[in-house]
Amino acid sequence: MEICLASLHPKVLSGQIDSLAGLGRALTRRGHAVTLVAPFNTDGLLDRSLISLDAGTHRLTGAALKMIKTIPQVIAAAKEADVLHLALPTPAFSWVGDVVQAGTATPVMVSYEGHLAPARQLLRPSRLRRSWRTYLPLWGVNNGMFGRATRYAAARYVVSSDYQRRELAALGAPAERLDVLSNVVEEEKLVRCAPDLARRQLGLPEGKKLIGYIGHFNDVKGVDVLATAFAQLVRRQPEAHLVLAWSGQGNPEPVRAPLAGLDGHVTWLGKVHVGTFLCALDALALPYRCTAGQGAYPSLVIEALHAGCPLVTSRLPLLEELLGPTETALLCAPEQPAALAAQLETLLVDEQRTARMRAAQQLVARHRFAPDVLALHYEMIYEAMLPAAIQDVGATVAA
Repeated sequence: MEICLASLHPKVLSGQIDSLAGLGRALTRRGHAVTLVAPFNTDGLLDRSLISLDAGTHRLTGAALKMIKTIPQVIAAAKEADVLHLALPTPAFSWVGDVVQAGTATPVMVSYEGHLAPARQLLRPSRLRRSWRTYLPLWGVNNGMFGRATRYAAARYVVSSDYQRRELAALGAPAERLDVLSNVVEEEKLVRCAPDLARRQLGLPEGKKLIGYIGHFNDVKGVDVLATAFAQLVRRQPEAHLVLAWSGQGNPEPVRAPLAGLDGHVTWLGKVHVGTFLCALDALALPYRCTAGQGAYPSLVIEALHAGCPLVTSRLPLLEELLGPTETALLCAPEQPAALAAQLETLLVDEQRTARMRAAQQLVARHRFAPDVLALHYEMIYEAMLPAAIQDVGATVAA
């Protein structure tokens, strides 16, 4: 099958692009011909880790223009494929799926990186004071008004969670063309190694209890909450050490401020190999303020499950569905540093708890989030979208 994977995301270094590239690799292993279209040069993207690639534009106006200019490229590429899988930021962009489907006879499947969020959640005065450049654009791309104005004319729609399925159905997406299937996280970049070896490779201190965060420093990620929580925790657990692997996106100053005077307890890294980083940690903290604008599910959460890395993250609807009542993670209310510190301390001192967590994580990763299993399910959806004649040829070849 000729499969075109397309995204409007203007930045290479993003969860959506990483997930789409991971799906492309898994589909290629299954014998399909895969092309990838995005607002940047995608040469080598199906072969290399994102860490080796340019992060792309950071300016909002430039990013918007790149996204718009990519739509004709997507339509042209679709005409050369059997199916087009178009990944969009949120349901607010569903109209793009209508435009693309109107421009090609190739069946289009639309998936979404994130979900909508009400204005009262994103436009709180406290949040706007901290980072209006984050929350105003985030509200713009998570606005349900545009989602309701969409015809939902694409052949199929896929979301990562029941939470998103209910949201999309409420906006008018037809239930019979709506599937729930997780985004893909490639296991190849999560090759495990011994913690001591990982720490030596990253230049991290030995004999310490390492708490880590990796990714952007945008306000929605809540890394400043982690910094405040760590400043409280280290008074009770002096062997605790914080490791921050910053992508280079976002503002580091709100993170640095609570850590003043704790230089001996904090290591700052740049972009690093995700698998090596997770192997080095005693606990990973992902203290999201909200999940609007995050890859759904957030790729780092799934990567932690694959790596068997003890995890504390926020008690938000999407994450509660992902992690469920199992022992795969500890959840705490967002923007509560004292609660976050207490949960992290639990993972540092309770070895039996962390051992059970690691086992539960790897079990869930093998059975629910295995890339080749997910690729098979995506393949089944693609095949169901094909005209009957092409399906019959595919069945004959398979026989």
